Amino acid sequence: MSSHDSKIKNVESKCQHFCIIVGKNYLFKAIALYNSLERNAHNFRLWICCIDNLTYYTFEMMNLSHAKLIKLEKVEDRQLLKVKKERKINEYCWTLKAPLIHYLLTTRMLDSVVYCDADIYFFSDPTPLFDEWGKSSVFLCPQRDSDWVEKNYGLYQAGLIGFKNDKDGLKSLRWWRSQCLDWCFANPVEDKFGDQKYLDKLPTLFSNIKISNHLGINAAPWNCIYNNDYKIEKFSNHLHIEKDPLIAFHFACLQIFSEDEFDLWSLDTLIIQDVINREIYAPYLEELQAVIKMFKRMRPKILNRIGITRSDENGFSSAKTPYKFTPLKRIMNRRNEVYHFCTIVSEEYLVKGLALYESLKNQCDNFHLWICCVDDPSYLILSNMKLSNASILSVAEIETLEYQQVKQTRTLKEYCWTLKPQLSLYVLDNFKEIDRLVYCDADIYFFSHPKPLFDEWGKYSIFMCSQRGTPELTRRYGIYQAGLLGFRQDENSKKIINWWKDRCLEWCFDEEDLEWNRWGDQKYLEHIPFLFENIKIIRNIGVNAAPWNLVMNNLYNIHKNDDVVRLDEVELVIYHFGSLLILNEEEFDLWQIERLSFTKEMIDYIYVPYIQHLQQIRFSQMEDVNFQVIVEQEKKHDPKNYFRYPSK
Repeated sequence: MSSHDSKIKNVESKCQHFCIIVGKNYLFKAIALYNSLERNAHNFRLWICCIDNLTYYTFEMMNLSHAKLIKLEKVEDRQLLKVKKERKINEYCWTLKAPLIHYLLTTRMLDSVVYCDADIYFFSDPTPLFDEWGKSSVFLCPQRDSDWVEKNYGLYQAGLIGFKNDKDGLKSLRWWRSQCLDWCFANPVEDKFGDQKYLDKLPTLFSNIKISNHLGINAAPWNCIYNNDYKIEKFSNHLHIEKDPLIAFHFACLQIFSEDEFDLWSLDTLIIQDVINREIYAPYLEELQAVIKMFKRMRPKILNRIGITRSDENGFSSAKTPYKFTPLKRIMNRRNEVYHFCTIVSEEYLVKGLALYESLKNQCDNFHLWICCVDDPSYLILSNMKLSNASILSVAEIETLEYQQVKQTRTLKEYCWTLKPQLSLYVLDNFKEIDRLVYCDADIYFFSHPKPLFDEWGKYSIFMCSQRGTPELTRRYGIYQAGLLGFRQDENSKKIINWWKDRCLEWCFDEEDLEWNRWGDQKYLEHIPFLFENIKIIRNIGVNAAPWNLVMNNLYNIHKNDDVVRLDEVELVIYHFGSLLILNEEEFDLWQIERLSFTKEMIDYIYVPYIQHLQQIRFSQMEDVNFQVIVEQEKKHDPKNYFRYPSK
């Protein structure tokens, strides 16, 4: 052997060798696997056996520095070609595993090689795998699945397996190769299943077998999600399964439908724990999205021929565990919980809508607010502001023909009321990743964190808030408040919204209809607890406090301790500044309907902070906007509860 060859062999012997078998349907996943190794391994080589020309030439074009390509014909012999005709593509790939490993050990003279399924992804340095393997000849990973699964499908996982170029390694590998050539099919028969069930016999037939005890090597849905009760948490900036750092996760049965549509477990509906969604699936899906985007730029003509699963003509709608990985979902995955809200604004409610947004921003950053603008000025202004936690919708995006027709018969205020259920449905239907959505009127304001509201809501389909107003107000306007409502992403909730939507389309006016017991969009809510189930009535006095239940009744001691506003001893979470009019930059009507008695504490602790915020928004963010355009002043308005700030 020449000195040059010796140097090459020495370098190769220190290298961590992996091999995969890839066809065009697994191309994106194989590239993600390679990227994960390049990110985490210090010195590795990935041997890629390509089973079709498109895959080979695609990898050849990419010229990956740590990859070595192998054409299928280099591995195939007469025995393989004979069984190839009688096996499905997945069964033939299973049959190929042992021959590929044997080819690398005996033809390329590798000291050892780890075979990986192409849908495996490395989350950290694979060195612990080789350290655990040590001087053993074969490396096996237990399934750690249910007893009946292991009985039928095998005790060990054929998706990650290692063999060394020594006597015991080659002997056991040749036996496995022989068994797979003889029989390798997808349906379990007697004591066989694919290439995998044969592995049960390796530890009894051969010596020097290492069975991994490391929970982070070849972690998978069957041993982390629907099986076992391992503690999975992140510490020292690494995800751990019990005490073991996550090395590699096997994303078996994950299907790609498009850049942001996936089936995470195509065999059945699977409930995936939040930490696994956030720390394992989200990074992998981001990697797949980056790969797909790369192909869109570099090879758009072949994009539709590779990597995408088309299980049937229904596509994503047929997914068993559907997952739409949108930018919003990526934000949600970075948080333990994200609170979702929506509201409707017009030009005259623009400042109040911004105050609502900023009040949420002041209390928490883990929220998102959809703002539907019913006119062009509000849409243009908000779109240009690029609010980090908001999506701006034009009314045209959510309107249907029915809405366009009733729009002509209603005032702008009445039309905004009519739109509430439609906006809520639009957000829930178009953002399936949302679990719960709260509709807020634009003149609602958060004085503290929204968590108490969501905690009280719990798992109910919807929540409604009691008016808690005077008997006359409740009789006229209804028992419940339509300014703050919550809807869960479930079938029952959507039935309720659709029922409410139909009622509002039929009739929604700012007048009392005594014959049909209707007023606006609100009195319909009284029927919901009788027609539907799983309804939560929020009774927390700090949620949706308002003039009608705080000023009119005047039952509570309003005070402030440690910068927290309290009603008796209950923290004020949300206040609804309904019927507050902005007359000009310094003048307001606190309640335009009738004369009320506002206490000093109410003014100082609730109204002044809100008015200051409205003024701050006007001066700091909307200097170029004509304030007279966005005020709600009526030409001949006679203020009922006049307030000037600052007072002169």
